[in-house]
Amino acid sequence: MYKSPQYSHLVQLENGWTISHANDTFKPDVLSKSDIGMANKGDTIALTKTLEDYDVAPATIHFRSILSTIDVYLNGQLIYTFGHDYYEAGKMLPKVEHFVNLPDDYPGKELTILITATERNAFSGMSPITLGVMEDITRSMVQNGRLSLSIAVFLVMFGFMILVLSPILLQKGNHDLSIAFSGVISVLLGLYILCFNDLFWAFSDSPAFYTFLEYLSLFQLPASILLFLTFAGQIRGKRIPLILGIVNYGFAIVTAILHLTNLVHICNFVSTLHLIALVEGFYIIVSLLAAVYERRAHPDEFNTRNMSTNMLILGLVLFLGCAVTDIIKFNIQKYVSTGEVNTNINFLTVGGLLFIVCLVLNYFFHCIEYINASNMKQKLEGLAYTDVLTGISNRSKCELTLAELSGAYTIISVDLDYLKYTNDTYGHLTGDKLLSGFADILKGCFYDATLLGRMGGDEFIIILPFINEAKLEKELASFVNTMEQRSKTDSPIKYSASYGHASSNDDILGNNPTAQNVYLLADARMYKMKKTHHKQTLGRLYDDLLGKNPEEGGLDEH
Repeated sequence: MYKSPQYSHLVQLENGWTISHANDTFKPDVLSKSDIGMANKGDTIALTKTLEDYDVAPATIHFRSILSTIDVYLNGQLIYTFGHDYYEAGKMLPKVEHFVNLPDDYPGKELTILITATERNAFSGMSPITLGVMEDITRSMVQNGRLSLSIAVFLVMFGFMILVLSPILLQKGNHDLSIAFSGVISVLLGLYILCFNDLFWAFSDSPAFYTFLEYLSLFQLPASILLFLTFAGQIRGKRIPLILGIVNYGFAIVTAILHLTNLVHICNFVSTLHLIALVEGFYIIVSLLAAVYERRAHPDEFNTRNMSTNMLILGLVLFLGCAVTDIIKFNIQKYVSTGEVNTNINFLTVGGLLFIVCLVLNYFFHCIEYINASNMKQKLEGLAYTDVLTGISNRSKCELTLAELSGAYTIISVDLDYLKYTNDTYGHLTGDKLLSGFADILKGCFYDATLLGRMGGDEFIIILPFINEAKLEKELASFVNTMEQRSKTDSPIKYSASYGHASSNDDILGNNPTAQNVYLLADARMYKMKKTHHKQTLGRLYDDLLGKNPEEGGLDEH
């Protein structure tokens, strides 16, 4: 719809060719549909045609080669050559888009193209040959590949964005490595689409690099998908997909090393990879279906967990279906039909885009699932670590916090006065009100505490995340004043407490400033105050026997 105007028409040189391969010479009706069989290492295919006057100037011919050297002659004179330096150095010949400029007097001359295969099962079929102005040819190539180019560039950019964001997501979120591997998969898919469709020629003049990159990205895709599934936790067990993923990465690394050292070129392992991908794709689909069936047997656990798995299954089915279609089509065209040079991966391109979209949706559903699980965990921990009567942390939580405590902190040991007296005099219901009211006072006065806990009975603990004597004294003064005010309004309940504090840098602790020792020191100091308050308790009992109602709850200036 938006094609750029051309300077001149493009001519498809499909007719009038003579092809020589081995001992056979024939004239095909259509060059791109000619059956030349499989070209193996050392085989040379000669294409010969007398050029007509196509009214195109300056004229360029364009064609594609795979794993082959190229020599182009015009009336027996060499005008273009490619690949002999690679072959003599023992390197793999890359896939190349060839642009051969013709002289102005090309009409009537005989064009000969020699294509020599350099690998086993190097290629089959003949590439279409186009004649036209160089700029028109390159524009046409970009326009014909614009769908693949757009999707591939999006996948690469999106994958890099995910990889850049994944450390932040891992730190702030649920530590799920699957988001990082989804970024890796997106980048690999984008690179493979760019390389396979020869779109890198628009960005790079290094065909050997992007040919190797095509194989390398393809070889890493199965491993990345398996490790994504492992860390996403969408299938039963992690051992098998983790082992398979590591083995696949090992396969990609070994083949890359063999290629870079020129021992065995990486192109010789494509059929092996196709077989591995088909077997592992079947294993993945079966495992995911089994996981869905198992979860549906427990309807209470459905919610987002099945949604995330279903989204992943949808993406994998679409992607694997498209991939298998292109793999089958590639092998049929290479070994049976018109040749691999005419194949494309349009199914895989669209399937890759849909797969990444499904992966992103899977991640969002997985995050919702994680949030739900975290909330449930917090609720269960709240039940396990909360004192039912007071609503603050119970002894188990206090001991756990003390075991994990580090850095600079202050511990206050608090003992509530008159609990037994209140229970005996006014009943346990009033004693419970004394405990819950006292907990409310602690919450209001020590709002910045790391922990407010009830160790048991009338014993409480406060952990403050700082060492600041002046600030501590203000909070303790507020604590004492609040108890005095509440004692006046909550009659007959009277609030009074003994307390002692110690910090993690207290000199008395010496070389053993553990949280347990800090707490014991604070507890020892609390008992000194408790002795004074014990005397006041006896005075309170005497007042009650005489029918008096003292206004103060047994507090003293200390």
